[in-house]
Amino acid sequence: MTQRRSNVGVRRGFTLVETGLAIIIVATAMLAMLAANESFTRQNDWGDQAAQGARLGGEIRERTMVISVADPVTGTDTWGAESGEVALTDWDDMDDYDGLDVSGWAGTGPIDSAGQVIPDMDQWRQVVEVQSVDPTDLATVVGDGTSEAVRVKVDVYWLDQSDDPGELVTSVTWVHVQ
Repeated sequence: MTQRRSNVGVRRGFTLVETGLAIIIVATAMLAMLAANESFTRQNDWGDQAAQGARLGGEIRERTMVISVADPVTGTDTWGAESGEVALTDWDDMDDYDGLDVSGWAGTGPIDSAGQVIPDMDQWRQVVEVQSVDPTDLATVVGDGTSEAVRVKVDVYWLDQSDDPGELVTSVTWVHVQ
């Protein structure tokens, strides 16, 4: 007589429950990786914008490093661009830059250290504020043109649309002394 083996206790393959659990675990891990990748991409984009904003603020700083606080011809009589200084290339003192507002959407900027519009940067805007400050206390603002020290602040904005005032990306501030 031959004995037959019984296959009752032997399993082959996975059950439906085990397969379903494996799919859920793998899908959850993939979703977590996608969320992490999106977060890394967003942080990288922010870092790129912050670096670009700092660069654009630095461009204005580089442009103004070699000019005087007061106009070489009229002195401190006029705050802002003097008559006849209609183009950016004519500006020869720090107060000429007070109120400068250039943007890519307007076609006026942003500008580089040579005063040229930087191409393909439509979504960027540079806004400059120049204030006379007390040379012994740089936190104290004094009347326009009454000091040999000025504080210059360049706000750099990212604009989503042409009519958007923009989102402030960075501010670059320095003191320029005669």
